[in-house]
This record gives sequence, structure tokens and C-alpha cells, in this order.
Amino acid sequence: MKQTVLVTGASSGIGYETCLALLKAGYHVVGLSRYVGSNQILNGYSNFTPWCCDLANVDALPDVFLSIQKAVGEINGLVYAAGVCHHQAFGNTTLRAISEQLNVNLVSAFILCEQAVVHMPRNSSILLLSSTLADKPLSTSAIYSATKAGLEQVMKACALAGAKKKIRVNALSLGCVSTPMLAQERADDLDVDSRLKQLEQFHPLGLGKAEDIASIIITLFNQPWTTGSVIKVDGGLTLN
Repeated sequence: MKQTVLVTGASSGIGYETCLALLKAGYHVVGLSRYVGSNQILNGYSNFTPWCCDLANVDALPDVFLSIQKAVGEINGLVYAAGVCHHQAFGNTTLRAISEQLNVNLVSAFILCEQAVVHMPRNSSILLLSSTLADKPLSTSAIYSATKAGLEQVMKACALAGAKKKIRVNALSLGCVSTPMLAQERADDLDVDSRLKQLEQFHPLGLGKAEDIASIIITLFNQPWTTGSVIKVDGGLTLN
């Protein structure tokens, strides 16, 4: 029987493509997002369960994993693909941007990982999406970079905690992937197309595709002896 995987950030980008790839591979997928509309392609799959949850609201999270598990049964995998990035000029960072990035990228990820390690069965797998900005921040990414650096330490702590149950916990350190997040406004004078072309030049293999990341995620789920690792998937960005 195929396993059940909980994927956050399911409504777009890497989270969406991961849901789609898992569904096509026969997994039962629980897609968690702020909103999964009835017209969403994912809802056309009988093995997909949408779950509405705002990860920016950490007060709603203490029982979310158990609630999902009671509704769908045993959960064998967690992909934390949800993320928020606000590029703001240094000195003009807003409290709202700080709070939202901390809650979505770090606090909620920790809460879900902690619950997953406690309640998942043996030989389960957790995968978190980090960023090369954790190691090489921009002047506009201070908080985002801090949350991703913190996320990698959360991953390592969870890997240690989950080892007794053979639960594998890893992170992907991503370069720039072509998703709606990458097209968001930034504190520069560039239009979206110009910025994407500029970012592409920093990657020897070009910008990443969400569906390629999804394929890597499925491969990692089936690696029995990899845990506590930050795996770079960046199209050669960090070669420069």
C-alpha cells in the first residue's frame, strides 16, 4: 500500500509540483495551504486530500498534525515546501515582514517537524526546503536568510530526535527556482523579466524548475541511509 505524505505550500510552486508528482506516483497526498480551491487540478485526484491552514498563524498549529492523522490515517512523510520571502531594503524592513517570515519559514516548520517525529511511524521521512541564502545572504534577505539558516539547524535536531525510530530528516538547499515567489517585487529598479534574466546568469545551469525539485524530493524519500544532510540543488549557483 502506498504511503501518505503531508505537503505544505501545496497551492503553488514547488509544493504544488511535489503534490502532483507524488499523486502520479500513487501516493496519498495531504496538501496543506491557506487555500486549495475547488478548481485546483489536485482535487481531481482521488488520492488527494486538501487541508486548509495558515502557517503564519502559529496559534492554530499545536494539534494540526494529529488532526490530519485522525482524518486520513497514518502519515509517513512530510515535505515542508511552504515559504515566504520579503526582499526589503536594509533599514526599511517591516515588522509584518519579519513576523510572517519567522512564523512560516521557521516556527511553523519546527512545530510540524516536532509533531511529525513524535507521531510518525518508524522509517518515515521528512524533507525541508532551505535556500543557498542561508549561507550567502543578500542585503535585502536578512530575515529570510536567518529563517533558512535556523531551519537547517531544526532539521539536524529533528534528525537526531528521529533516529531512534529510523525517521530520516533532510533539507534541500535550493538556488533560484522559477516559481511565483521568485517573481515577487523586490527592493530594486528591475522589472520581473529583467530580474529573472539577471538571476539566471548567476546559475551555470539556468534557473531551476519546480517539477525537477519535486522529482528530487521523491528520490530522497526512498533513500534509507541519508539523514541530517543539507543537500545543495542550486544549478551551480554556489560555484561562483
